[in-house]
Amino acid sequence: MPRASEHRSPAAQRHADTVRFVLFETRPAGLTFVQLVRSSELSPHQTRAGLACLRDIITERGWPPLIWTKKDGYKFCADPAQLQAYEIAIIRGKLT
Repeated sequence: MPRASEHRSPAAQRHADTVRFVLFETRPAGLTFVQLVRSSELSPHQTRAGLACLRDIITERGWPPLIWTKKDGYKFCADPAQLQAYEIAIIRGKLT
């Protein structure tokens, strides 16, 4: 059975492009979900769909990962130390 990401709709891809563009404009800072919704002028549902599609696109193309932190919100991460700290925090959260 094909994965859901293999059936991306054209709308989800457009939302992913919008989210990516907004996040690139704010680099290196991040955006909270509410700020991302306002900046992209998408609905919350469209923004979530765009984020999900964007994560798949990032994986396929080998782009810098998209991370979320409570302090900074969503942002692209190219710094290996910051990415490692993010991954450790995620694993600790799952282990507790």
